[in-house]
Amino acid sequence: MVEHPVPRVISFTGSTAAGRHIAEVAARSLRKVALELGGNNVFIVLDDADVDRAVAAAAFGKYLHQGQICIATNRMIVHRKVYDEFVEKFKAATEKVKVGDPADPETVICPLINERQAKRIMGLIDESVKMGARLVLEGKLEGQLMYPYILSDVTNDMPIAKNEIFGPVAAILPVDSEEEAVNVANDSDYGLSGAVFTGDLERGIRVAQRIVTGMIHVNDQTVNVESNVPFGGEKASGIGRYCGEWGIEEFTTLKWISVQKEPREYPFS
Repeated sequence: MVEHPVPRVISFTGSTAAGRHIAEVAARSLRKVALELGGNNVFIVLDDADVDRAVAAAAFGKYLHQGQICIATNRMIVHRKVYDEFVEKFKAATEKVKVGDPADPETVICPLINERQAKRIMGLIDESVKMGARLVLEGKLEGQLMYPYILSDVTNDMPIAKNEIFGPVAAILPVDSEEEAVNVANDSDYGLSGAVFTGDLERGIRVAQRIVTGMIHVNDQTVNVESNVPFGGEKASGIGRYCGEWGIEEFTTLKWISVQKEPREYPFS
C-alpha cells in the first residue's frame, strides 16, 4: 500500500520501528506521511503537588486498559520531598485495583494482548531489578493476565524506563529538583504525552512548556484525547497531528489558482 501509486498520504498508527520503515518507503516516492507512534509518557510530581490527587491521577493514567494505550503513563518522575509519600500512597491505591475477568464491570486490569507481550514486560522488570530498581509491589503473571508491579528507585537508563511498557507496571523515578525533573523527562527518544502535578498552575505551565512532547496536561494524567485539539507527538513518537482542523490539514494540500480578469502587459512581445 505504501508503494502503490494511488495513495498520496500514508497515515499509520503503531510502533516506532514500523513507522520508520513506512516513512523510508514513502520518502522514495516523495509521499506525505502522518505517523502516530510509540510513547514513553512522563508524569511529573513537583514538590508542591497535592500528593493524593497526583496518586489518583497516576493510577488512572497507568492502569486504564492495562496500560495498553500509546498515551498511558510510563515514567512517574517524583520530587524527593514527596517521593516516599507518593510511593506509599500509590502502592495503596494500586492494591485496590481489581484484576481479572473483563466481563466483570468492576475489573480494571484485564489480560494483555498476548503472552509474548507479557513475557517481554517481565524481561524489562527483571533487568531493571538487576540494575538496582526496588520492587515495591511484586505482582504475578498468569498466562496473559498480569497483576500490577511497582518499581521504585528507577533511573532513566533502566529498561523499564527506556522502553514503552504497554502493561500494568509503574516505574517511579526520584529527582531532587524541578530542573532535574525536566532533564529526566526530556532524556528520551519519545515525546507523545505527559503530565505535571503542582500546587502552582503558572509553575506547571512553565514546566510543561519545557517538556519536548506533543501533548502535556497540568494537574491531570496523560490519557487525554479530544476532537477539537491536535493529537500527535514529537521525536520518535511521530510526525503530524490528528483531530480537528489539524487532521484535515494532514489529508489535504494547498493549491493556488489565479485568474487574470484584465489583459496583462508583458515586457516581451
